[in-house]
Amino acid sequence: MFRWYNLIMLALTQYLFRYCIIKPIFSHNGLDLPLSSLHFFLLVLATILVSAAGYAINDYFDIRIDRINRPNRVIVGRLISRRTTILTHWTLNTMGVLIGVYLSWQVRYWPLALIFMAVPFVLWLYSVRLKKSFLTGNITVALLSGLVVALVWLVEYRAALTQFAAPVDILRINFFAYFYTFFAFIMTLAREIAKDMEDYVGDVKTGCRSLPIVLGLEKTRKVIMAIMFLMLFVMLLYFYKLGVAGRYTILSYFLFFVVVPFSVVLLHVSKALGQFDFKVIQTVMKLIMLAGVLSMILQYFFINY
Repeated sequence: MFRWYNLIMLALTQYLFRYCIIKPIFSHNGLDLPLSSLHFFLLVLATILVSAAGYAINDYFDIRIDRINRPNRVIVGRLISRRTTILTHWTLNTMGVLIGVYLSWQVRYWPLALIFMAVPFVLWLYSVRLKKSFLTGNITVALLSGLVVALVWLVEYRAALTQFAAPVDILRINFFAYFYTFFAFIMTLAREIAKDMEDYVGDVKTGCRSLPIVLGLEKTRKVIMAIMFLMLFVMLLYFYKLGVAGRYTILSYFLFFVVVPFSVVLLHVSKALGQFDFKVIQTVMKLIMLAGVLSMILQYFFINY
């Protein structure tokens, strides 16, 4: 019910962005990370708790759809009671929000508390209404996925302002934050739409207004391809930047572990016919997202050279 793979990816993304991107740039400027290891752990924990609560409430409202699309994976009402699911949802959210409020007090940035209060509401709204709406649910999940990266830099930056002046290479950190946030957003958006195509049968029977139902499978396929072409275009721009800087190792990594499999998925999308095809597409996209996150390790070794 808690999507352990996604939660591990979430924690891995936030830790790698902090220690492989932000820390070496701060160190290059003779500065320590402003947020303590304990407080950063609490940030990651709060994000995980709120995300897990979101998965729980999503399963709670998706019982009818899941019984059609994936009957063998129905948890709520079969292995866990609906009452227990709701209590778990509220408990996890309460813990996550309280930690978020505490962190906002520590970095003296109260909008952070509002973020941790707003996200549970958005996830609840997604499960109840947005998920069944035309494209709105897909964009919501993609934005929240991008927030996972952006949140790390937001908290570190606000903590830095309470201790010392902003680092000299703030624009450099901003670049990496924008790049990985965009990567997470685009990959999640494409994967969510592919997931809607896989769930087409159950969504039709339960009155959803997902993209495949409104536009049809063929037009939705073209939408996914357009999103993926946009991602490839951005990667080409980044390749140019890496080439000019002589970062051929990182360029080669992205080429072989992101762009090549991404191109294979793009070709597969153009020919995909049934549920199994879109399930395979989703799985490969998850692996590409993992490769993108792990690229931060490689960035660490080249970031100050």
